[in-house]
Amino acid sequence: MALTPLDGKVALVTGSGRNIGRATILELARRGASVVVNARSNRDEAEAVADEARDLGARAIATIADVADQGQVYRMAGEAISEFGGVDILVNNAGMRASKPFTEMTVEDWREVNAVNMDGPFFACQSFVPGMIERGWGRIVNVSGLNAFRGRSEWAHVCAGKMGALGLTRALAVELAPRGITVNHIVPGAFDTTRVEGQSAPIGGGAPEGIPVGRLGLPAEIAHTVAFLASDGAAYITGQTIHVNGGALAG
Repeated sequence: MALTPLDGKVALVTGSGRNIGRATILELARRGASVVVNARSNRDEAEAVADEARDLGARAIATIADVADQGQVYRMAGEAISEFGGVDILVNNAGMRASKPFTEMTVEDWREVNAVNMDGPFFACQSFVPGMIERGWGRIVNVSGLNAFRGRSEWAHVCAGKMGALGLTRALAVELAPRGITVNHIVPGAFDTTRVEGQSAPIGGGAPEGIPVGRLGLPAEIAHTVAFLASDGAAYITGQTIHVNGGALAG
């Protein structure tokens, strides 16, 4: 299958030093996009992914920013804009997961998790939407998690923040559609982040119960979904929640 070209586009993926974020950076780079790799603190990890993207022929830079910190996000945006002139494709992938019984949860626990899961996408969108409006084209993809839809014990703060990002997705989709910008929401299920690039996913293989396809997902399968939503082929898709979970939430 021919790749959908993203030549001339610039993509930034938060939390892209490893796993799904890394796979997404590399897929967008394969399709011709210049890429901005983001990690919260691990410069070596981010630079390694940027090097992988360059090996694929893409222009790439690595940036360090905690998406929970408005100032750091704005600084990251400045680096991206200085290097590439703007960002056309924003993937809000960074997330924080933490377990805490609700009766023991402090305000600090609540705010720490939601600073990443809800404030982070808000800060990033604020940074790049004006440029997308100016150019008349943009793609925003917010990445959530299956437990936000099913609920999970001791994850009240995580589930709430992820669903908050879904609300942001739907509101921005309506507001920005007339400006040529689509905004969508991807919900990964259970994924195997130990399998190396290009290695096939076996059927079965210790997959948790409740996954009808009989295996864990691969990071590349989220990356392919992001790449499609970033393409002109998805120009009529906005405000949507796309579950990539092997049928784990089929109802």
